[in-house]
Amino acid sequence: MEESDDDDDDEYDPYDYFSGADLAQLEQALSGSSMLLGDLAAMKERGQERLVSLRTAASHRRGALESALRARRAEIRAKIERPSFVLTVDKASFVFFIMLLMLTELVLLTAPRQLYVLYSVIILPLMLARYWTYKKDKFHYFMYDFCYFAQVILLISLYALPTNQTAAQLNFAVANGPLAWAVVLWKNSLVFHSVDKMTSSFIHLLPPLVTFSMRWDDSLATRTFPRLVEPFGSGVVMTATTAEVTKTTGAILLQLMQRFVLVPLAAYGVWQLLYLIKTEVISRRKLETDPEIMTSLRWLTKDTRSMSYKVITSLGPQRKTSTFVLFQFVYTFVTLLPTILMWHSMLAHAAFLAALFVVALVNGASYYFSVFATRYMDKLSSRKSASSNTNNDEIINSSSSQPASSLQPQPSLSSSAAAATAEGTAGGGTVAVGEGAAG
Repeated sequence: MEESDDDDDDEYDPYDYFSGADLAQLEQALSGSSMLLGDLAAMKERGQERLVSLRTAASHRRGALESALRARRAEIRAKIERPSFVLTVDKASFVFFIMLLMLTELVLLTAPRQLYVLYSVIILPLMLARYWTYKKDKFHYFMYDFCYFAQVILLISLYALPTNQTAAQLNFAVANGPLAWAVVLWKNSLVFHSVDKMTSSFIHLLPPLVTFSMRWDDSLATRTFPRLVEPFGSGVVMTATTAEVTKTTGAILLQLMQRFVLVPLAAYGVWQLLYLIKTEVISRRKLETDPEIMTSLRWLTKDTRSMSYKVITSLGPQRKTSTFVLFQFVYTFVTLLPTILMWHSMLAHAAFLAALFVVALVNGASYYFSVFATRYMDKLSSRKSASSNTNNDEIINSSSSQPASSLQPQPSLSSSAAAATAEGTAGGGTVAVGEGAAG
């Protein structure tokens, strides 16, 4: 019994350690903590409500800004499409590109070694502008073509490998081979008011001019104009036997083929492999699900009556990709062969470039007098009609208080004017996109 009493005495009793006042303070503290937790919960709820309110206000503000931006874009677009603005832009483009050609001629004749600097200044903005315009129209896959790859390797050669002879000969062959002949194949034209057409022409004509200035800079600086240079150099000994001459000539020809054909074909093969990986592997599903994305293959086969369609599908429609690759390889190989002569003859090289400019000028003249004269005026008429319709709509809206019978119906665009409007901005727009796709 005594042990039991001792155990009872050992039990913990808070009243043995805290007084009533202490317990009251503890209860008060607990009550204060509960109130604090309640206040925190209320503050959290108010914060969440405030956050929702801010998000809602931000959403409304964003919607208002987007609406204002759309309205501003529509206003700018309406101003851009006015005939007076179109005429001003086309006049400015015409003057700019004429002066740019004159500047190119000036640099070529007075400082040929610096022509690559002018090329760099010209080509980079043109490429950025082209990507921006092509991206909107889903033509940006054209910029994976070989002609754009040629610009890249030329710039790398100019600034990273300026003294490398292999790189110089590679770019010479590419620029004066498949790139230059694309002026004929894709019918590039010197249409000075069209940024799109002039960009295409500069892409294919400037690299040959740059390589011309680099190859013949001494002759240009001294104003000499040499005739055909012996392509076999001093390696052929005229007093040697016929067998020795034949052997030496064969070795030199093999070396020339290696430098001006095989090495450029290897570079072409690298591009072709990268292109197929991009279009047939990485972006295959994207291209299959969006037929509006234009590639060179789609462009050349969109008209089933065209010669390009018949050639590319000659082995069957299901093999058109492989046929297109084969056709490009043959085209590249054939156009590389004349570059051997151009490398050894300033006269042949100059005559070839002059012929290219004549072709581009003839194509431009054909466009101006056969296509542009009527199409341009039709487009201006359609824009004027559209602008007139917009003004009449504004008058109708401002005169809503008048009887409905007093409002006259607005004239609609003629079919020819509507078709002209759909073709794009005056002066070419995307009509000549095929030129930019050359490669």
